[in-house]
Amino acid sequence: MHLTWPRETVPVIRSGGRFPMVAHDVALVYNHPRTTALHVHDYAGSLWLGDRKVTLRPGDFTLTPAGMHSRYDLEAPGHHLCVHFNALEATGETMRLPLHWRPDTHERWLSERLWDIIHLFRRGETTAAVLARQAAGNALQSLLLWLAATIAGGTTRRRKPGRVDGDLGKVRRHLDEHFREPLDVPALARRFGVSQNYLARRFRANHGLTLQRYILSRRIEFARHLLNVTRMPLKAVAIESGLSNPQYFHRQFRLATGRSPSEERARAVETG
Repeated sequence: MHLTWPRETVPVIRSGGRFPMVAHDVALVYNHPRTTALHVHDYAGSLWLGDRKVTLRPGDFTLTPAGMHSRYDLEAPGHHLCVHFNALEATGETMRLPLHWRPDTHERWLSERLWDIIHLFRRGETTAAVLARQAAGNALQSLLLWLAATIAGGTTRRRKPGRVDGDLGKVRRHLDEHFREPLDVPALARRFGVSQNYLARRFRANHGLTLQRYILSRRIEFARHLLNVTRMPLKAVAIESGLSNPQYFHRQFRLATGRSPSEERARAVETG
């Protein structure tokens, strides 16, 4: 139950919007011979993708590959967000995308991104609209890449969302803005009204890194930026990045990048 999709392509969107779905005859068959259909459903019922039956819940994500028959048996009328698209080119490396997925804590983010793509696609026929549709295709490919990475990262367990899950994006943004400061996990947990263990566990499940490793990765990323675009002394780079201990800075930088800070700067100079 997966779609093989090229990693490097710009999807061409053919249609998109929020469309009604009635509770209709299960014998009614849908078939799109040339386009893949992406849906985020707000209704419950059964969906057949080819011969495979899946149970739908509100918020579920589905992909119907071009040429695959689908049919529905819904408990009640509803709506879905829908985008039909095909690949501009279908060569090179590929990725596996699920035909049915429960976003759980990602549901709101996914719907918002899909709305952004639909609004870009609907911009009309002006020069700006042509650019907007290209942006919509790029945004859709980015969403598909994110989905493949999320699935591969194992963050798709079907569970009841916890109270902090909706705020994990805010936690990440807070860390992104304050990564140079000492990490105070107890204060961060109090800020979001949860225990330290729960916050640490949920953050790692959603982002694939512990809080400490996430902070360290942001510091190394910023240090690389400073080494590449400034002539700041290495000690100053370490301090500005929140890694004021020179030995620790050098050790962690090499572990993360495979190069010393000096080698990183020399490499930047060589490549212009």
